[in-house]
Amino acid sequence: MKQRFFITTWFVLAGTASADNTIAIFQFNGAIQCQNAAVISPAKAAEKLEQAGVKVLEKSVKKLPYGIPSKCGAPSGEANVLIVKASDWAKFVKKQARSAGYGVWVFDRTTVDVYKYDGTLQCGQGKEIPLDTMAKELTTKGIKVEASRKGRDGLAHIAVCGASTGSTNVYSIDIKSLEQAEMLGFKALVTQKMTNEIANPVSSNRRGPPQPRTAPLGITSKDTQVPRIWQMVNNLR
Repeated sequence: MKQRFFITTWFVLAGTASADNTIAIFQFNGAIQCQNAAVISPAKAAEKLEQAGVKVLEKSVKKLPYGIPSKCGAPSGEANVLIVKASDWAKFVKKQARSAGYGVWVFDRTTVDVYKYDGTLQCGQGKEIPLDTMAKELTTKGIKVEASRKGRDGLAHIAVCGASTGSTNVYSIDIKSLEQAEMLGFKALVTQKMTNEIANPVSSNRRGPPQPRTAPLGITSKDTQVPRIWQMVNNLR
């Protein structure tokens, strides 16, 4: 029953949109790792929306580019992505308080931020790995680093000598290199701003909003309703 809960309770709040534009929305298709779960096809997902008066212009299956860990019982990350008329969508969400389990697809970006902890520990313990030094872990494997910066994980750390400081090294790379970077121990940067974009789109066109540059890794806001499966990206790490 717990696994079914993850599949049936996705919800999101959507904003208004101009009648002349389109918007990309998504719903996870129910695929579960290591299980033969019932999967909703893009055609079926589109049919349900069109029955509710939402014109679907395009439909496809995409994989959430922010990797969900390989773990039996966890969602596969596959989603039905639908391009719909923004004016129809605006009318639909006014009638559906929780958008019927759909979110705004903001993942069509060419780059992704990945991170690793920089090695610093509280009380001066641990040696900091400089940005340039850690970047070589990526570049020596053929992964081009577009930009780099220091970051914080935004999480609470126990105040004790030897514990993590929460300081990270963050690198922007081609999203096609994400899987390779994860094999090297890097993780995709999941930000609170990104979850807010899923729930409250700042743009109604096909392209997602700009890549977030600064935000904590933790998803802590209780005010924003986002698809539960998206929250699980952090919880399963």
